[in-house]
Amino acid sequence: MEIHQVTRIHFQEEIMMDILRTLPVRSLLRFKCVSKFWKSLINDPYFRRTHYIHNRDDQNSQKLLTIERLFMKDFDFYTCSLSMREDKQKLDWPSSCKPKIALIFCSCDGLVLTLVSSGGYYEELVLWNPSTRESRLLPHPEFPVRTCVCGLKYDATSEDYKILAISLNAIDSSYTSIQLFSLKSGSWRRIGYPTGIKPKPVRGFMDSGMDYLAFLHGAFHWLAMSCSGYYTTVSFNISNEVYGEVPLLEQMFGVSPRYYIIDHGVSVLRGMLCFYSTHNHWTEGRIGTFKLWIMKDYGVRESWIKLIEIRDTNLFHSARPKYMFADCEVLLQCKGNRCCNSIFTTSRGPFKSCPKCNITKRGIVYAESFISPNSLT
Repeated sequence: MEIHQVTRIHFQEEIMMDILRTLPVRSLLRFKCVSKFWKSLINDPYFRRTHYIHNRDDQNSQKLLTIERLFMKDFDFYTCSLSMREDKQKLDWPSSCKPKIALIFCSCDGLVLTLVSSGGYYEELVLWNPSTRESRLLPHPEFPVRTCVCGLKYDATSEDYKILAISLNAIDSSYTSIQLFSLKSGSWRRIGYPTGIKPKPVRGFMDSGMDYLAFLHGAFHWLAMSCSGYYTTVSFNISNEVYGEVPLLEQMFGVSPRYYIIDHGVSVLRGMLCFYSTHNHWTEGRIGTFKLWIMKDYGVRESWIKLIEIRDTNLFHSARPKYMFADCEVLLQCKGNRCCNSIFTTSRGPFKSCPKCNITKRGIVYAESFISPNSLT
């Protein structure tokens, strides 16, 4: 075969790979039946890795996974594109359990950590790939899963996926309220809480402020209170298991006495640590302010800047950031004032009223991947 023919064939294969990288996982799984070459290509670890990187880095490939409930019926999972809301699809349950309770904790590399319960005390902690529909049942930590906040991430040092779970019931720092799970070992173990820090209180007007643990620079982050009475951001490195602190600004909490904090927490948007809060007016009730701060230079207190401030938030009770678009517009999950469901909107609005049919409980943004939760041992 002449050199120019070989070059042409190689060029055609590269073009085909570039096209296939942009397709959804479910479509690629079907295309494996086209030919032996396509099956070999789609099964190739390099192709699957580059496919995930494309989805992770391409804004138009981002997916929103939500749990919704129609009136008083059971919960269902739905997925849709962030760029095309009309393509919402119902997903099969990652468990044989038809749940009365369902939670989405967090996601990593296309894997989603969920909790489903058929009622009573029976609960299943499931690691699920919503793209391939593969799932793996995980053991429970020592405390009830539904009362904890979790984080899931890959530790490159040990080549292992790890889950950090913090019990929100524990208010005494002498109690071991943190546990770490290794997918390689398949077991949980206790992690001591940092000295001088107690878990953030969750009573009264103080919400947990966290749907999941924020992950940045190899460490999970969460909002906590020191024994001296000031708020701080605690970090936990999953490789060396060392605690740290990231400083906050006093003005993040310095509001008028007429206002009280409904919700606050930390998140990560476009590789930057963020702090968010919702303050409501004591007398006017539903009138308040949502603020979002970002840390431009990680670990430098003076690099905190206020990115967003939305005043008179009378259409929602509280808001939490879920994703930042390339133009710095932020996707918010807002809890309604007049009902218990949530809506998803953007920081530039306009804000819409709560849907009247479906109750959305939680949602996360994720990127599709081929990673099987059953192969992570």
